[in-house]
Amino acid sequence: MKKTIIFCSFLVALCLTVTAQSNKTTLSLQVSSAAAANRAQLANYVWSRTVQVFVGGELKTTIVSSIAVGQDGKVVTTATTSTPSSKLPGGIRGDIARKKIADLKTYIDDAISVGMGYLFLNKGQMVNFFDAAGISQSGNVINVSGSSVLKPNDQLTLVVTKGTLAYVSQNFKSTVTNGDAISGTINYKTFQNGLTAINNGEFDLPAKNMKLIISNANYAKKLQ
Repeated sequence: MKKTIIFCSFLVALCLTVTAQSNKTTLSLQVSSAAAANRAQLANYVWSRTVQVFVGGELKTTIVSSIAVGQDGKVVTTATTSTPSSKLPGGIRGDIARKKIADLKTYIDDAISVGMGYLFLNKGQMVNFFDAAGISQSGNVINVSGSSVLKPNDQLTLVVTKGTLAYVSQNFKSTVTNGDAISGTINYKTFQNGLTAINNGEFDLPAKNMKLIISNANYAKKLQ
């Protein structure tokens, strides 16, 4: 009798585990589908992204780019301008300063590229993330937190609105290409027409004592 009770308890626990895992997978597919539909809508727009680069708390340069979603569904950056916070010196010193700015921009572009990887997970990545994540609900939002999402020991927390499953915010910790640590927070905005898009955020790169303040604005329909 005791063995029967233990076996039945095991079956109940197993069924609950399978059901919970199935629910996670279903939710991940729903979130992925909602994100894909939103990106299809976003592909009809262009917008501007401003990145303020602070090193040691001091504003060094401001980078403004025109952003759109390409036909392949990937984010396309065009018409980038970079404005140093102070006038560059002339001669050799100016050449050195320009070289430093170019190196800095390469590092920043890499950091943004790494961050975008977490913001735009594909369906397979989303399923794997949800299946291994902890999921909780608080008020009108669902919190999904997991690790080893794209890289070993990285961390990601995704917050979506219950019902519409629109993105509210994302937080991640990872590494850039050279192994330096990066952490970031991105906040989203949902417009009256239902489009959800990045509003603002921050990336921290402690190895360079650098902070990137990101803001998106001027969302406008593409000219047909």
